[in-house]
Amino acid sequence: MLISAFKFQNYRRFYAGTAISNAGNWTHRLAQDWLVLQLTGSATALGLVVAAQFIPGIFFGVYGGVLADKFDQRKVLLGCYGAGAILAGALGAFVYLDLVNYGIVVAAAFLLGIATAIEGPVRQSYYVMLVGDEHLPNALSWNQVNLYFGRLVGPLTAGLLIETIGMAPSFFFNGFTYVLAVIAILAVNVKGYELATTKTQPGESETLVSALRYLRTNKDVLIAISVVSFAAMMGQDMQVTSALMASQEFKGNAASLGLLGSLVAAGAIVGSVAFTRKKFTLDLPFLSRRVIYVSIVWFLASLAPTYATYAAALFLVGYFAMGVNISGNMSIRVFVDSRFYGKVWGIYIALWLTALAMGGPILGLISENFSIRAAIATGALTSAGVALLTLAALRLGLLQRSGVNSRK
Repeated sequence: MLISAFKFQNYRRFYAGTAISNAGNWTHRLAQDWLVLQLTGSATALGLVVAAQFIPGIFFGVYGGVLADKFDQRKVLLGCYGAGAILAGALGAFVYLDLVNYGIVVAAAFLLGIATAIEGPVRQSYYVMLVGDEHLPNALSWNQVNLYFGRLVGPLTAGLLIETIGMAPSFFFNGFTYVLAVIAILAVNVKGYELATTKTQPGESETLVSALRYLRTNKDVLIAISVVSFAAMMGQDMQVTSALMASQEFKGNAASLGLLGSLVAAGAIVGSVAFTRKKFTLDLPFLSRRVIYVSIVWFLASLAPTYATYAAALFLVGYFAMGVNISGNMSIRVFVDSRFYGKVWGIYIALWLTALAMGGPILGLISENFSIRAAIATGALTSAGVALLTLAALRLGLLQRSGVNSRK
């Protein structure tokens, strides 16, 4: 059923709160990117802020997976969203009082990245509590719609706010949406959980070290999350390159950048709904083919001669990227032993955020030393290359091909 997860009241409440918060996050991100370009005019500086935003994932993403298995997930989420509200409001105050500088933006991005890194794996694990195992794939698919709904609404909101009343309201808006997310989580009825809370005790469950060993031997999920993370590192979400294309290549304003971000999201939402309706057997060839599909339209975006054609290409990038992202997310539930679910989610989030942290400076340097279009093309071609290598290794028998029966 297309919307089976929404029959659970707790899921509906949580979904509404996080959807609003995601819109605030993307409002914040676009305003942050535009603020950096206004302060520095540097592609490298923008890439470093993106790196600062995602570097915490290297350390705290895995820790978030441990928290998801060990503590009350609801309380951890409340702490993350509360911290987000404070940080977003503080950055807005610096901007409003005209006290902001590049260092403050970097620090705010880093601190907010800590909260995001912890929140990610905890939220993914929390969906199991809200809908149970049977409806989890549907909940995860709609989670992608949720994330991209935020990317659809947030950039447009930021562009409108920046062009009409200034930069600071975008950060204040994000702080307010975090407060609304806190209210939504408080409204969740813990007695209505579909699965009982299972906080682990010392010596009772698998350790993080054993989870890392398990992941090393489970090549299906290890390769799947590595391929997805590599595409993210090379700019599949188009965040850095679109900011540079809008401001430098097409000489646009904040509103024009907001529209580009929203078109990626619109394509992703259409792709997510289409993906949810399909029945498929998830395996590595399936994931690799979807990386190749998105890489083709991603490369075409680098050749787009006008703003309009670039915008149309971004819609298609968003559409095909959904197949990659949902496949990566579902690979964990399909291939991973339930004992390691939260911890492997943490490792996945950590690897993905690490890739994003590395990708920002890489794309910035390519853009400054060659061209923005070269950065986009490099990301597309290298991601396609990794997918083709995976398919070749599977065909040659160097990797074991397996599907839904891989989960122990």
